Amino acid sequence: MDLTKLTIIGWQKFMSALGNIAAAQSAKKIGKYNESVAYQEAQYLRKKAAVQEKVYNNIERPRFLDLQKQQFSNFFVSALRSGAEYREGTTPFFVGVKNKQTQLFDLALADYNKKVQTNDIINQSILLEARGRGERFKGELTARTEYMKAAGSLLTMGSKSSEAGRLVIT
Repeated sequence: MDLTKLTIIGWQKFMSALGNIAAAQSAKKIGKYNESVAYQEAQYLRKKAAVQEKVYNNIERPRFLDLQKQQFSNFFVSALRSGAEYREGTTPFFVGVKNKQTQLFDLALADYNKKVQTNDIINQSILLEARGRGERFKGELTARTEYMKAAGSLLTMGSKSSEAGRLVIT
């Protein structure tokens, strides 16, 4: 094999090693970028959960309580207009107790659903952060692989040169 062909092959291996090093650097940067995007998404979800909880506690829940109060007042007025007595042991009283019980259950259910929704959004943010850490790790693993390929190419060139007693680029 002539020297020109050996030089071209060696140059290709050297360039391949440089390409592996560049790929390693790119993999690390892509992994870090993907991690930062996932972190920002997670932060957004946490803020969204906090805003939704504040809206529920300051607007929706008080409005719900006012509506329940109005509904019970309407029931109470209706019961009194019917001419029936509203006192302990009477049917209107038992219906009123049942209405209050239902309203309390509805409020507890609304509070529970809001808490579950908030927890769900926070859990989504935690999963996103974990996915981001996984992307960074994947980038680091890819970078290590590329560095090993580059080292392998360069070591092969060095080993053949050492055996030949002169610089051999193959």
